[in-house]
Amino acid sequence: MLTNPLLMIDFYKATHSEQYPKGLTKMVSYYTPRMSRLNDVDKVTLFGLQAFIKEYLIEGFNQYFFNRPVEEVVAEYTRVLNYTMGEGSYDATKVTKLHGLGYLPLQISALPEGTRSNIGVPQIEITNTHPDFVWLVNTIETLLSCTMWHTQVSAEVGYRYRKIVDKYVDWTCENVDPRNVLGDFSMRGQQSAESAIKSSAGWLLSFNNTATVPAIMWLEKNYNCDVTKDVVGRGAISTEHSVMCSNFSVDGDEITQVKRLLTEIYPKHSFSMVSDSYDYWNLVTNLLPQCKAEIMAHEGYIGIRGDSGDPIEVIAGKEIYNFKDQSEFDCFLNYPNRWAWDVFDGAEYDTDLIGYFNGEYMKIHVTCEWMNERGAYTDRKYYFVDEYNVTVERNYQPTAEDMGTVWALWQTFGGKVNAKGYKVLDPHVKAIYGDSITPYRCEEIYRRLATKGFAINNVVLGVGSFSMMCLENHNDETDEFTYSPYTRDTFGIAVKATYAEDADGNPIMIMKQPKGCSWKKSQKGCCVVTHDENGNYFCEDGHTWKEACDAEINDLIPMFINGTVLHPEETLKDICERMYEYKGSMDI
Repeated sequence: MLTNPLLMIDFYKATHSEQYPKGLTKMVSYYTPRMSRLNDVDKVTLFGLQAFIKEYLIEGFNQYFFNRPVEEVVAEYTRVLNYTMGEGSYDATKVTKLHGLGYLPLQISALPEGTRSNIGVPQIEITNTHPDFVWLVNTIETLLSCTMWHTQVSAEVGYRYRKIVDKYVDWTCENVDPRNVLGDFSMRGQQSAESAIKSSAGWLLSFNNTATVPAIMWLEKNYNCDVTKDVVGRGAISTEHSVMCSNFSVDGDEITQVKRLLTEIYPKHSFSMVSDSYDYWNLVTNLLPQCKAEIMAHEGYIGIRGDSGDPIEVIAGKEIYNFKDQSEFDCFLNYPNRWAWDVFDGAEYDTDLIGYFNGEYMKIHVTCEWMNERGAYTDRKYYFVDEYNVTVERNYQPTAEDMGTVWALWQTFGGKVNAKGYKVLDPHVKAIYGDSITPYRCEEIYRRLATKGFAINNVVLGVGSFSMMCLENHNDETDEFTYSPYTRDTFGIAVKATYAEDADGNPIMIMKQPKGCSWKKSQKGCCVVTHDENGNYFCEDGHTWKEACDAEINDLIPMFINGTVLHPEETLKDICERMYEYKGSMDI
């Protein structure tokens, strides 16, 4: 922030001080996720408030407001508003009075950061501590909202991926920290540097890996962690196409650069190598075997990184249908159309599968046979899949493309079988895909690897900006995708005033209740928030300020008052442990 924070507002906020009922001495507002546009999400993680307080309410107001001459501050304020809204449209005396007070007369209470609270439960409470500054309570709404929502959404994105990772780590891996399995590769595609930093910080509540360097410093500054002592986040060594292509242009030989990376540049460091500048599968099946001696002598791993094509098939290969028993196999051979109908359940797409039974692989080609008929009443033609045409290649030898990178690397470099019965590549090699990884693709990659007998720690996946800003929903019945962009309205986040007091301290209960939109209904009066042993949060409204303050239990804890942090500052470790009830060490 490089300007007076009282100008970090929507224009109309400058006019509200005159619009409130005369004589108000107190205002209370709540920041609440009011709804969820995601069918499987009913809780939202609170994250980013401590950073907002430190960066904007303390540093911002001190540096760009209280520590500047009042004449300068007022002149800046009036110049901007006079020439945009017009003289007389607002009252500037409030700016002079606030500057003369010398501190920010607000109190902010909130749930502890890392809390995943239920939709409809307030996460933050804001009130004034001086009777002359009722107008300040909702003036900071704009800045709070635009600062917080994306950080919180990215924390939810990380949580969504973490649930997928936890499932498959538990299924296929041993002694694997799920925080090391996925990484954030989104910085270049974010809306701004600030968005990238705060988004990656939200991601780092669930995972350790990121490509966004400044997220580390932001977390160190705002969440009491130290990259020299804690795992704040980790980066990785990687090539890019400019590196691979420029070297190839010198001698026309990809092997030269592969061996140079292994023996001269990074003999003691793990690194990933973008591998599809020309012919990915040629590199995997022909060039890497020629570098096997150097790879096996390397003190680290080389990550073979695809960067184009279908990431599911590049990493995990074609779908393999394992026939369960002899009767199912016989049914397939004798009644292929019926088998295909049962397997595809009316899907409207052609596909190739690899079949496996009793030590034999088969290439199965399934094509849709379409039928059309004329509707009796509409005189329109309706098209539908009438049957499937199935052809089979027996004694098929899967190619590297059929196998996918993990399996193909196993063919060359081998590995071991872990205690859970899943194959783990030799530690000198790993598969990496750093683009286009949506939740659906992430889970499908893991599912295919697991069904082929491979643990998921054979691969590192990178999540890019698309998934940080848009959810891809897959309909298993129709195999169609829909897209839900993440915005402030994904969780209906808003700050609403619900309580005030007049000059005599009499309570005024405030409530918003739009007739045509039930989810926009606000709380009424002051709120008391509690939770049960299962981590579900509840809100009881209708209280006066005194009643809420005197409540025996209220999970909204005072965090900030009159320009200073009131509650002991949270650390990154505190927040991660609260979010996951994770009790392991974050120490290096």
